[in-house]
Amino acid sequence: MKNSVELRQDRAALIAEANVMLESCKTESRDFNETEQVSYDEKMTAIDKLAKNIETVERQEKLNAEIASNVGSASVQKTSDIKEVRDYSVFKAIKGMMDNNLDGVEKEMHQQAVNEARAAGHTVNGLGIPASMLESRAAEGVTETGSSIAPTSVSSYVDAMRESSVFGKVGATILNGLSANTIIPITGTSTVNWETEVSTTTEGGQGFGKVTLSPNRLSSFVDISKQLLLQSGSGAEAAIMKDLGRAVAQKIDTAIFTTAGVTGAPDSIGEAANINEFIEATYNAGTSVVADMVTAQGVLAQAGGLDGNLAYVASPHLMGQIKTGAQVDNVLAALQGNSVAGYPCYFTNGCTGVANTSGDFYFGDFSKLFIGLFGGLDIVIDPYTQAASGSTRIVLNNYLDWGVAQERVDGADVVGKAFVKATSALV
Repeated sequence: MKNSVELRQDRAALIAEANVMLESCKTESRDFNETEQVSYDEKMTAIDKLAKNIETVERQEKLNAEIASNVGSASVQKTSDIKEVRDYSVFKAIKGMMDNNLDGVEKEMHQQAVNEARAAGHTVNGLGIPASMLESRAAEGVTETGSSIAPTSVSSYVDAMRESSVFGKVGATILNGLSANTIIPITGTSTVNWETEVSTTTEGGQGFGKVTLSPNRLSSFVDISKQLLLQSGSGAEAAIMKDLGRAVAQKIDTAIFTTAGVTGAPDSIGEAANINEFIEATYNAGTSVVADMVTAQGVLAQAGGLDGNLAYVASPHLMGQIKTGAQVDNVLAALQGNSVAGYPCYFTNGCTGVANTSGDFYFGDFSKLFIGLFGGLDIVIDPYTQAASGSTRIVLNNYLDWGVAQERVDGADVVGKAFVKATSALV
């Protein structure tokens, strides 16, 4: 039986039809003919029956609502309390794929990952782990840390990836579970004008840009001994997934923050069009690198971008000069804790640098960096490559993309930018 809303909609439609028939006869000053009378009576019977059904359904819905309101959040069975899902094992799933007997919750999750991949425009070639098992979220009405459905061994992959990365610390906007060719509209800037009392105001509409994200494959692998697979254990699973997470994080950082770009990867921030750049200061030991970083703030301020998740991301080659600057008189902007000139500073080898020569850094609003994750994970099990050493190679495929909402737009004109890139001299 339909719910009360649907039943009321059906009853309202019948009443409207009956009313049309009656008004037609009134307009023509006549009675129903035999066929019309039968049809009208049938509608009236159906209307009366729907009224009784609505009363029955609404009463039950009210009772259901009372039961739900009396059950506290502690009594509601969370997904994490469902034993089958809580007991999901990556190793068990891997062994199931190797033996061609994948079953239970591992088979269900694999099928879900296959469906997600299809929606994102790619296929799962091995074992699939859906995005829902990688998200860190609490069940409704429950505040907790970690995933409400994923075991530690699976969730630790994403945790490790983000904890080991710079992109996960600077406040980038991370979007999970995307489908292919996702377009993110970027709001422009409204214009506001002073006008006389009776003059016509000019248009203040916004210009819109966009960031388009499409899946790109990033792959990593780890060799696991067959004996370890047989012994399994959550600790072993967690260690393996963390290693994979760290490896992926380093690859992503390099591709995002390098100046030259990485073949096969999306464009880095440094490759984005119209990024703010300035010529580095003449090198002075202990002062010029910090001066460059402060200059970056001024450049971004002039471009109208000094707001949002502002931070520095710098090459480790600059670290020594920044730390040394803190010891020089009258240089108050140098690295103190993890802050430079009042803003967080993170170091990554992903930023281009040449030892004892130069180092790059970025300063900007990292909420304008959009990182899209398409579907879950695709784990290919290769028992042959390392067979001689008694190991199985686990190849993990991620599908992701990123883009920079680089510009603030006023109509057709670019009036501001979100990032500054600079190269500081070290000689």
